[in-house]
Amino acid sequence: MKNSLSYLLISNEALQRGWAGWILAGTVARTGGLDLVWAGMVESAGRRCGLFVFRGEDAVAKISSAVGSSSVPGSLAAMLGEGMVSAPAAGDDVAAKLREFASGQSDTLSKPVTAGAHRSLVLIKPDNFTFPGTRPGTVLDVLSRTGLPLVAMKVHHMSVAEGMEFYGPVLDALTGKFGAEKGREHWESIVEFMSGSRPSCVPEKDHANPGSRKILALVFEGPDAVAKIRAVLGPTDPAKAPPGTIRKEFGTDIMVNAAHASDSPDNAAREIGIVKVADNSLKRFVESAASAA
Repeated sequence: MKNSLSYLLISNEALQRGWAGWILAGTVARTGGLDLVWAGMVESAGRRCGLFVFRGEDAVAKISSAVGSSSVPGSLAAMLGEGMVSAPAAGDDVAAKLREFASGQSDTLSKPVTAGAHRSLVLIKPDNFTFPGTRPGTVLDVLSRTGLPLVAMKVHHMSVAEGMEFYGPVLDALTGKFGAEKGREHWESIVEFMSGSRPSCVPEKDHANPGSRKILALVFEGPDAVAKIRAVLGPTDPAKAPPGTIRKEFGTDIMVNAAHASDSPDNAAREIGIVKVADNSLKRFVESAASAA
């Protein structure tokens, strides 16, 4: 079936072990061509789990084959163990199962931050989504080196308005360095890279529309979360980043540098609000997908 939906459910134990990124990359490597269209936390059997939803041709069969069983060499189940990851089988009502997950969707961000900890936002940037590939999962896997719990995630299409607000503080720095005209040109290029459109080329009435570029927003929580995340991410300029860091491995230049990470707990709170990570309704997604079918 063309453009069908399927999903990958990551167990609570696999989440705690930091395997979400490896599982995402491994699934894409085994399926090829499926588009990641939703990601978030849900409740299954009373425990918080991760959920990735994909769209593409024969999505159910491809993901079911990738998960496999412990008796199938090379499958995810054989490598991780039974129960670490699951997917629907042929003939299952995927939409009904997604609606069931939606009824128990986990809103971790509504809870207070754990004492002695803080949150950090990471945006896996659009350069990782130029084609369906393993890079988003690989970046998430590297971030898992920190040992920080992944508490929220969201597939997002940043609007021009969100991009302008998100990178608003950068505008002053750029105009101070390059002057008003050149500084704004650089700033608009950043907004365009993240949203798909330059603010000056889009009517103001359309600034709030979802952009054409895809990002994956991730929220980590724990002691020294900001510093730990930024250490594995590396400096803004990939040329100055140490080997093994995300930006060294996947970055091209200061703008196309694989991922953004908050530089302080206060900025993390601000950025999480702008990207609306908590506004990630699986129910709304399923209803929208059904109406578009």
